[in-house]
Amino acid sequence: MFPFIWYFFTFIVLIYFPIAVMQFAGIISNIHEKFFSDSSGVPEPVKGRRVAVEITTNGQNPEVVDSIIGKLRSYNLNIDIFVVKEEVDLHTYAAQEITVPSGYETPNESKTKLRALHYAINTLHRMGYGKRDYILHLDDDSIVEKDYIRYVFGMRDLAGQGEIRLRDYGAHLLSTLADFIRVSDCDVYCRHFNRKGKAMFVHGEGLVVRADIEYEFGWDYATYGADDVIMGNLVSQKYGFGRIPYHIFISPPLSARDFYKQRRRWLTAIVYARKKLWNISPRLVLFLFYRYIVGWTGIFGIGYVIYSLVFRLIMPVPVLVMSLFNTASYFAIYQYGALQTNRKYSPVMLVLQYVISIYEAATLWYSLIYPPDTSKFDVIRKASVRDS
Repeated sequence: MFPFIWYFFTFIVLIYFPIAVMQFAGIISNIHEKFFSDSSGVPEPVKGRRVAVEITTNGQNPEVVDSIIGKLRSYNLNIDIFVVKEEVDLHTYAAQEITVPSGYETPNESKTKLRALHYAINTLHRMGYGKRDYILHLDDDSIVEKDYIRYVFGMRDLAGQGEIRLRDYGAHLLSTLADFIRVSDCDVYCRHFNRKGKAMFVHGEGLVVRADIEYEFGWDYATYGADDVIMGNLVSQKYGFGRIPYHIFISPPLSARDFYKQRRRWLTAIVYARKKLWNISPRLVLFLFYRYIVGWTGIFGIGYVIYSLVFRLIMPVPVLVMSLFNTASYFAIYQYGALQTNRKYSPVMLVLQYVISIYEAATLWYSLIYPPDTSKFDVIRKASVRDS
């Protein structure tokens, strides 16, 4: 029995080690960039460029969308703001509305958000949005900082994205702490791939695509989600991708139930879209599944050391070193996210590190035991954008 457990721990250590190296290297690179280089800066605006901010909503968070529109208006920038909504949504937003007819169907019969996005880009195309125009996509809980939009007015890449930060955090402690990994992962993976001109870890919040390029690909993928990953990588494969050196602010889930529904939707979306993603890039699919399945197993690093000491099993030095490195990297990546959000959470994160690991890992089992209804889009409650 003991050798089996010993081999199991060794296997876990070995498969997590590449993630630990990427995380550690990403943290060091980002710290170096922050203190020793200036990668930010708003470029000169391109003459004649229009920027459209598109907020897609299913109508279940109207007050949050209103707060996002209000925040965007406060920037006093010459932008077009569109809200893409369903016909059943009777709320009137303080922006231009693109209402998706209840009877609208895409050629590939895409549902929910993909259907709405596809209708929206066709509508904007008919309105004349094309090569001189860029579309900035926001979910109905996200907001970008002012310089993010100013950067889009002058960006030369045909598509791009910035990095995630948390806003209005703390409503649910465990979900806030667990979301630190979104901040860290985006700083490590999104920043790394985007500044190399190759999308990989693409998220819907803050995705920017030139209007004619978005129209070329459309959103009619007939998948359950993963639309952001598909669009970003399709554009990247043909036209390249860029890094926007500013932030998108998102709200952590407001309850454990919302957290699990959100994570289930992401994992299910990748599973259902695997064939489409594989056709784009097999490496992309392997990377996404590897990161989703293996990412939480850093929890076992210290367990391997403790088990070996208690049962006096001889540990190969390379495996011992990797195990300790995995543990250090696992703690560091969450501490990095905490420090990027609010320093007061750093000691709390340290104490609850393993609780958060179990909290996150359980989302895999939740997805298997309670699969979502793929004909509908899992909706979670959102926090309004506060004035600041």
